[in-house]
Amino acid sequence: MSKLIILTGAGLSAESGLRTFRDNNGLWENHSVHEICDRRTWRKNFELVHKFYNARRTQLATAVPNEAHRMIAKWESVYDTTILTQNVDDLLERAGCKNVVHLHGFLPELTCASCETVWNIGYTDWKIESTCPSCGSVQDVRPRIVFFNEPAPHYTTLWDSLDALTELDVLLVIGTSGTVLPIGQLAEMYPGFKILNNLASESAIDDTHFNRVFHMPATEAAKGIDQVLEERLSVSENKAS
Repeated sequence: MSKLIILTGAGLSAESGLRTFRDNNGLWENHSVHEICDRRTWRKNFELVHKFYNARRTQLATAVPNEAHRMIAKWESVYDTTILTQNVDDLLERAGCKNVVHLHGFLPELTCASCETVWNIGYTDWKIESTCPSCGSVQDVRPRIVFFNEPAPHYTTLWDSLDALTELDVLLVIGTSGTVLPIGQLAEMYPGFKILNNLASESAIDDTHFNRVFHMPATEAAKGIDQVLEERLSVSENKAS
């Protein structure tokens, strides 16, 4: 059976009002990434880190899934789909997606660096004097976000999914600059029909490595991508049968 691999980035949720963390000057909400998202410094910046991610949860509480999120949920229900997202929000789940792999963590959850307990706090603030519900630690509680300079456990799923791609499969990339994951090189390396949807060309991505490119907001591209998927995956199924 032909497979659909969907890889999404911040551009998918931008139309839901979630700003991309990183500005053009490299700052995240006026903070250096190494102040609020670095394995080597998060303990030193403990209060700032929690303040930053508390604000992100507050922002997430007011956001709603957009048409592109809902279309991905539709594709998951129709095709043999793997959804891989670089986003830490829960808008795909709220749109109806059942199985989402969060490559870089999940904002509504916290974890304890001491005992590795994970728990969900939704969209609430984490009080810095609060403790881990399992071991009682205070200073070991952190957002369940993959920080810089630490491994991303779910990258194994990403590489396994890409390694399994065949000529009959489709790789769909939505809303990513290619600065964290080398999207252009991955598209060149792996077989299958490749679709790219970004607001505009990105310097880190060679559009020529994709069979179809949609330079427009994800909500506007969703219907066009839907038509391509229906054609390609139907053709693929005929080839496979």
